Amino acid sequence: MSLQLTENRLRQLELAVIAGICFLLLEAFFYQLVLGELPCAFCNLIRVCFMLLGSGLLLNQVFGINPWNYLLSGFGALIGSLLSLLFMFVKVLPGSTPIGSAILGLHMYAWTFILFTAAIMFFLFMAVLYARRAAGNDAPTTRPSRSGLARLVMGLFVLLVAANLVSAFLQNGFDHFIGGGQQHYRMLYEGDVMKP
Repeated sequence: MSLQLTENRLRQLELAVIAGICFLLLEAFFYQLVLGELPCAFCNLIRVCFMLLGSGLLLNQVFGINPWNYLLSGFGALIGSLLSLLFMFVKVLPGSTPIGSAILGLHMYAWTFILFTAAIMFFLFMAVLYARRAAGNDAPTTRPSRSGLARLVMGLFVLLVAANLVSAFLQNGFDHFIGGGQQHYRMLYEGDVMKP
């Protein structure tokens, strides 16, 4: 009975993390669409890492808790942490100016490094927890029942993933991500998707 209660609380925590990722992606869209700060190549890649992190947790919500889902989320967190750290190293060079607005004194790449690093620690803890559970031969998790709020958060996450993919396509087309200083959506100005 207590194991089922713990899994329900874990699912609620993971749903809160997905909601937090939705908030971050919505905030990124606010800076992009309202303040006109288009994401650079690093920013687009960091968004992809948030989407990977949330995808593993979303799979846990839909199909039940599985250690492989934590591996997917941990992979997204690890790559995101490394990208954020690389971004911070690029911006620490003398003469380089920070990109984007600061939030509580830190720029988004510093915040993402902190968040991704905390997520890595969480997923390492979950890996240890599930290794202990497997050694104890506990029963596998069951498929969760979903509330209306859970469906709303999961639907919002899927919608934001699709919106980010459309945004990245409008910004870059089929070409690679373009490094810093992009001022417009290439596909809206040039319009030819096959144009090099």
